[in-house]
Amino acid sequence: MIPTNRQDVLDTALEILEDFGTSTGVRGRFVALYLGLRRMGDQIAPLGAGASTAAGDIEEFLDGMYTKSNRAAPFVVLTAPFGGSTSPTAPYGVRSGVTAPGRRYPRNTWRNNFAIQKGIGCPAEAGTIQTLLDNPAGRLACPHMHEDPEGRHVCTIANTNYRGEEHSIWLRMTADGYQRVNLDHPAVTRGYLNPSGRRVPIFPLIAVLYCLAPAGVYPPRAVVGIPDFAADFHFTLDQVQDLFDCDPASPQNAALLVHIDAPAWAPPAAPAPAAPPAPAAVPPVAPPPEIRAAPLPLPTPASQINTGIAAELAVAQDLINNGWEVAYRGNQPFGYDLEARRSDQVLRVEVKSSVSFTYPELRASEWEAAQRHGEECVLAVVDFVGSERQSIWYVRNPAAAATPIERTEVVYRLLRPDLFALKTEAEFL
Repeated sequence: MIPTNRQDVLDTALEILEDFGTSTGVRGRFVALYLGLRRMGDQIAPLGAGASTAAGDIEEFLDGMYTKSNRAAPFVVLTAPFGGSTSPTAPYGVRSGVTAPGRRYPRNTWRNNFAIQKGIGCPAEAGTIQTLLDNPAGRLACPHMHEDPEGRHVCTIANTNYRGEEHSIWLRMTADGYQRVNLDHPAVTRGYLNPSGRRVPIFPLIAVLYCLAPAGVYPPRAVVGIPDFAADFHFTLDQVQDLFDCDPASPQNAALLVHIDAPAWAPPAAPAPAAPPAPAAVPPVAPPPEIRAAPLPLPTPASQINTGIAAELAVAQDLINNGWEVAYRGNQPFGYDLEARRSDQVLRVEVKSSVSFTYPELRASEWEAAQRHGEECVLAVVDFVGSERQSIWYVRNPAAAATPIERTEVVYRLLRPDLFALKTEAEFL
């Protein structure tokens, strides 16, 4: 979870996003604009409506959303969250319509990107725009687009030269303002949220959006996670997972989470090289049967609790609520965390969790246990541990459910789509 009141977190996140922007060539202003349009939601008239939304209303909303309360006037708006600006005040600028010191004209940060010449606007009819979104050729397939004698593309409606930057269409330009297209359409995000084939890292992005935002821009929260971001920007959780890099262990995400000083969120240090695995035909030796199960760990204050322990306790309680007796094995050499019994049934439960979407990784001993116990083995996955949107799901016999990717650390990552398709609830185990 990202704290919203720390300037050091904001500054670190900006450095990370600028590095990401430099290495990928991301069109950062358009990512910022897209998120602003999503956040604005139904405040913008939809495509084909009888009304339009004035440009000034959109600009005012965007300025407010990217204003930072720690900044001194007039440079208060975060206009370049991914870097790339050559302005001496970058990444900050003044509000739209304000003339910055030393400048002759009022600032036109956002409206410059609404136009057709080098932006995401289009003056065509609503039906034509919808057709263009479905056409791989995009706006160059528009019947109103023609070539002049010099081979330049010219929009015959706007009587203006289109500079050919191949921007998607997000806004329809009308005589009175703008209408937004369906921002969930794949053509809208293509090339913006996945520059150079890489997705924007979610945790630095959340920090840049929420840290030190003025009161009223977002619901009041001391910390923010992926579910909050999804709700505020009208995404589903599946959309967030598809569009953004949500892996806490990826370099940009991990860099911020480590800075926040949350050890449970940081990727574990690579272990020493493991010894060659035993031949498959020789099963690993089971732990001595006389090892007695331990009681479940006691919860500690939220500020101290490790997310792994929190997840184990949540899974244990879920199982207990469904009639299982649960004992703790996480501190013993069994290769799983919990042992659950109900009548003559036994479950060996390995718990994997994350403050984000969980990408399960099994260490060698855990993978061997999963293979050894087969149908008795259950993988319990806790997504968004500790948040209001925490969810628990289970997969039986994970060694047979998915083909893992073996990494040099001898950690087995199970492919989430394989497991998620087979998920069940505790009552059905």
